[in-house]
Amino acid sequence: MILTSFVRIFLFASQSFWRNIWLSIVTITIIVLTFVSINFLIVINVISGAATQIIENKVDISLYFKPDITEPQVLEVESYLSSLTQVKEIAYVSQKDALEKFRKKHLQDQMIIDSLEELSANPIGATLQVKAKNISDYPAIIGVLDNSKYNQLILDKNFDDHKVYIEKIKSLSDNLKKIGFSLSAVFILIASLIVFNTIRVAIYTHRQEIAVMKLVGATNWFVQGPFLLEAIFYGVIACVLAIIIVYPLIGFVQPHLNNFFLTEEFSLINYFNDNFWLTFGLELLAVILLNIISSSIAIRRYLKV
Repeated sequence: MILTSFVRIFLFASQSFWRNIWLSIVTITIIVLTFVSINFLIVINVISGAATQIIENKVDISLYFKPDITEPQVLEVESYLSSLTQVKEIAYVSQKDALEKFRKKHLQDQMIIDSLEELSANPIGATLQVKAKNISDYPAIIGVLDNSKYNQLILDKNFDDHKVYIEKIKSLSDNLKKIGFSLSAVFILIASLIVFNTIRVAIYTHRQEIAVMKLVGATNWFVQGPFLLEAIFYGVIACVLAIIIVYPLIGFVQPHLNNFFLTEEFSLINYFNDNFWLTFGLELLAVILLNIISSSIAIRRYLKV
């Protein structure tokens, strides 16, 4: 009995879907745009998070010691900095390695190379490259050094400050998210209204049949079923079409992201593959729920017979 009722509900829903095919197409199109705009938000969030993380990983403080400072003194400073809770890691570059790096950097400048050859002592001091746990910790680390006894050993502190760029990325990301949220809200509202009106048209077309079914004792569930199922059709079809649209767009964007990040390790496609069911599953459930609510409101007045 239950199976028979479900088959009838499915047939009625299919007939209503095809009978109002143009309204169905418009409804599905708006829901597809809703899906795409939501995934646009996800893409912006993933990209901005990855960009911020990459830049934060490149931020450090380079401490250049005076040439006459010995290795034990530098290692003492390293030990002191390692005791700070804000410090994540420290890389030690000896005077010899620092000189070699300097040579390679100015290999094309013969005047500098000749000047180095004429010197009897190494003019380049050792270096400590300090990474903090958080980008907000760098000012505190510099403050500690400025007020310590080790400050006189240091020739220069080069804070490779990418904070400005991080703030710009976050600001751009926030603005894009606001646009995305606005678009999503508009499409969700429009989709809900269109589903509501589409179901109302379908119900109006079948109003006499609904009245007869109610008079002969049909339950509200049996009357509502076809229209609720039709609303589910809209969500499922729109979700499939959105997936078909989103993946090629991601494939088009991916090479540009590789050029931007200068790495192929960051992959939007892998992200969506890893979170496929979570992402599209939750979106589909949310859209179906909205469609069912809209349909339930639209059909309510016709159940009072």
